[in-house]
Amino acid sequence: MTSGASNTTARGAARRVIGGKYELQPDAPLGAGGIAMVYKGRDLRARRDVAIKTLRPEYQANPDSRKRFRQEARMMAFVSHPNLVSIYDLHEEEAGSWIVMEYVPGRNLKRIVENRGALPPEEVLVILDQVAQALDHLHGRKLVHLDVKPQNLILTPDGVVKLIDFGLAQPAGPRQETIGGAAFGTVAYLAPEQASGEAVDAATDVYALGCVAYELLTGQPPFIVPAGPDHQRELIRAHLDLLPVAPSIARPDLNLPSWVDDVIGWSLAKPKEERFHDAPTFARQFRSGLVGALSEDAHPTSRLAAANEERTRSFSLPLRRTNAAGPAERPPAAELDRRASIPTSPAAAKGIASRVYQLGGRAARRTRPLHLTLWKIALVFAVGNILLALVLLSRDGPSALVERLLSVAPGTTTEVTVDDLNLRAGPGAGFDVVDVLPEGTEVRVTGLSRSSAEGMWWPVELERDGTARRGWVWAEGLRPNEWTGRLSWVQGIVERGQEVRERLSERAVPEARFVLTASAFAGPWPAPVT
Repeated sequence: MTSGASNTTARGAARRVIGGKYELQPDAPLGAGGIAMVYKGRDLRARRDVAIKTLRPEYQANPDSRKRFRQEARMMAFVSHPNLVSIYDLHEEEAGSWIVMEYVPGRNLKRIVENRGALPPEEVLVILDQVAQALDHLHGRKLVHLDVKPQNLILTPDGVVKLIDFGLAQPAGPRQETIGGAAFGTVAYLAPEQASGEAVDAATDVYALGCVAYELLTGQPPFIVPAGPDHQRELIRAHLDLLPVAPSIARPDLNLPSWVDDVIGWSLAKPKEERFHDAPTFARQFRSGLVGALSEDAHPTSRLAAANEERTRSFSLPLRRTNAAGPAERPPAAELDRRASIPTSPAAAKGIASRVYQLGGRAARRTRPLHLTLWKIALVFAVGNILLALVLLSRDGPSALVERLLSVAPGTTTEVTVDDLNLRAGPGAGFDVVDVLPEGTEVRVTGLSRSSAEGMWWPVELERDGTARRGWVWAEGLRPNEWTGRLSWVQGIVERGQEVRERLSERAVPEARFVLTASAFAGPWPAPVT
């Protein structure tokens, strides 16, 4: 039978043969995505069931979509792992393209959760281990999946988990590939950097896997947004700006242990450099929590939002980094044991606070001479600062006080002051160079600075050749701002001071002097006293 031929079986069902050897069953769709459909089929030569994927009709004539479809097939052929679906063949003709791959019996995790509800941590660990191994195989070949979700994870009757659908997979790198000029993904499991079109890597898949684990443990995704015209936009905003409710608080009826909040929260950190650096580390920490090997300390930078602020549960897993760009690692076991030995019950905490207060009181009484000395030193510094402020005011006006305090600040626009300033993917010299900015390039500072071994780094964004670029630059390569406009009341003082100086200059009054008081900043300026 020729390619694309169709006939009718004895039962009357439509039948189509692809490439003369793959029978397609149009009445047996296995799944559908944004640009493709998957059907059950039969390899007539090997006599085995297969899954046949093809583009939706509206994308078949799109060259970019066809190219992306071929790339998916090549990537699937490049990997081989027990927890990844296998590809058998790629068939193309003018009418369309088809990927013939392994048929995976079983149910996807989305359907399992819908039928069973939340899964116990022990079962989640078995799933997490297998998915982590599959992702590690991909990441080891410099690939990212970008569509890790319960619908793409099939649990077979033998208990094997298979990761399917490589439609969005691409090489890890500073630029995120698009389809028809738009970034694709499933918004319920979208990492912040994927949602904003930034560089994607293994940490992007770790975030999505964290969303999957959250849903398996609670029966619901991390963010729930009411249906409506702004549903997708609000979900994306949640992944960019909000923190999910801690699993133990989202489902208090399940009595989830506190370590679940810690491990899941660490995987869902907004900055990707603060997440687990790979999927196996995520799975190992989950296993450690299950056997009681995690510390109860709160992580210093990440926190899940709670339905009740008094019940907010912080992340633990305080990680340290070997260098500015290196992977995160656990602190030594001895340090964890020391931290874990600290009592955490309210009664114990109250006792500790009482003893600390008493000890502090005794120490204070015994060191009163030292306190008097410290107060005298503080008074000297305060008087010195006041005198310095008066000198600056009399010489350069009120603006001198502000200009010396503020430099580069979030929300401001500044420019590059050095030749060939590297725009990097992260805050440190160890991150990849995204672009090279010539001197005079205007950039907008988008957030707070971060420090590394090389110094301070600022997150910036700019537009070059009609394309928006985002990354991190060395602070010394930017021009400090004379004024940020953030403190409007200080800005008002500066403007009033400048007006007075101009009036004094116009009158050319020799040795003009005037009285500076708190009321002078709030009301009309007094005339100069000669």
